[in-house]
Amino acid sequence: MTVTRIQKLEELFKADGPILRSANLRSAKFCSKDIAELIKVGHLSQVRRGYYAWGPFAETLNDMDIVASLIPEGIISFFSAAQYHDLTTVIPQSIEITLPVSMRTPALPGNLHVTVHKSANHIYPVGIETILVDNHILKMYDRERTVCDFIRNRLKIGKDVSLEVLKNYMTGKKNLQKLYEYAKLLQIEGVIHPYLEVLV
Repeated sequence: MTVTRIQKLEELFKADGPILRSANLRSAKFCSKDIAELIKVGHLSQVRRGYYAWGPFAETLNDMDIVASLIPEGIISFFSAAQYHDLTTVIPQSIEITLPVSMRTPALPGNLHVTVHKSANHIYPVGIETILVDNHILKMYDRERTVCDFIRNRLKIGKDVSLEVLKNYMTGKKNLQKLYEYAKLLQIEGVIHPYLEVLV
């Protein structure tokens, strides 16, 4: 494998990584034999069958990076989003993502702890933001959508935890206009309003 081809591979991961499918590598003229050689010498690391990370950076990838790369439609949500937004003291036991209800849940490596929630197609895109964590781009629900998800699912999650998320939201950075817009779209306007009247 020439230095030029290895540099080409590195640029490919910098542009489209941190994890690429074998189809992406084949499109860039890296055949199965090349991939096997690159794994052997440490330039590639296999994340799961058909998915590869750039070897030197593989150890810096965390589970959230891997999930985001393997399921690009998955939006980081619920406790994983709440923790990022400083809305809860609960430490997530798994990475929580939301997919549109029409999408089949893809297979993931067995060593990843992932909880998948499903959202109606028309509200799935509400509140998606793109964030940069450790130089990796992730899609996550914003603060307002995260609050609405907790209130909407308060009976399943627990009223105390859901109220904690709302209280923390109200004492931090907030956009009440956006929160009410989301609440209306998610059909919980009547539920969230009494809580907000007390907290405002």
